[in-house]
This record gives sequence, C-alpha cells and structure tokens, in this order.
Amino acid sequence: MVHCETCNVDIEDPDSLEQDEVAEMDIEPDSDGPRIRIGTGKRDVWRCKDCGKVLGVR
Repeated sequence: MVHCETCNVDIEDPDSLEQDEVAEMDIEPDSDGPRIRIGTGKRDVWRCKDCGKVLGVR
C-alpha cells in the first residue's frame, strides 16, 4: 500500500494515482557546480491525484 505523506491518505488502488512519462535526468558534478543533463530515456512517474506528489518512479 502506498501512503501520501502530504495528504496523509493510504492509496489502495492504481485508479487513485496519475501516471506520467518524463525524460530521464542526471546530475553531473562540475567545478562550477552541478549541472542537470536531460537524456533521451523515459521514466514512468506515479503521482497522487489530490496533491501531485511523486509517489513512485520506474
């Protein structure tokens, strides 16, 4: 069972989640500070329907 800490609810079924597909991101260390690199890979992201908090990534 998944729990959303922001809404303080237990999510019992997948219909209570939103699924998005987002570009894969990496952080590369650099002497000037970290840089974010957005790759071509895709990841599935599950969010709470009520508040939008990310609850899982695959």
